[in-house]
Amino acid sequence: MMGKDAVPTECQGVDFSKAVDRMSAKMGALYLSAGEQRLRELDQAMAAGSPSAVMDAAHSLASLTGLWPIKALESYAREIYAAGERNELAAASHAHKRLQVVMGWVLVKLRSLGYGVNAS
Repeated sequence: MMGKDAVPTECQGVDFSKAVDRMSAKMGALYLSAGEQRLRELDQAMAAGSPSAVMDAAHSLASLTGLWPIKALESYAREIYAAGERNELAAASHAHKRLQVVMGWVLVKLRSLGYGVNAS
């Protein structure tokens, strides 16, 4: 288990500050809100074993991940989507866990920078 300040392997070497600098406060807050919601939807869809809901949530997450220079986010979302398409959700277990870790780290970083608070 990672410590709260540990950087996921997929994020090591990523210039998070540079990515954040290109983002307005409103954009950061919207990303935080949408990211949390989409990740929650994916978690619920995986738990329910619903391939179509998994595909919807994974597609939405893949769209969001393009804002970050963390290629693994999009890769994991696409792997999860493909597993939903094949109706083999168990095959997406590893990608789902890693997406939770990596996306969770991004969301924690955004929250620690004050995004999500007073998003005007």
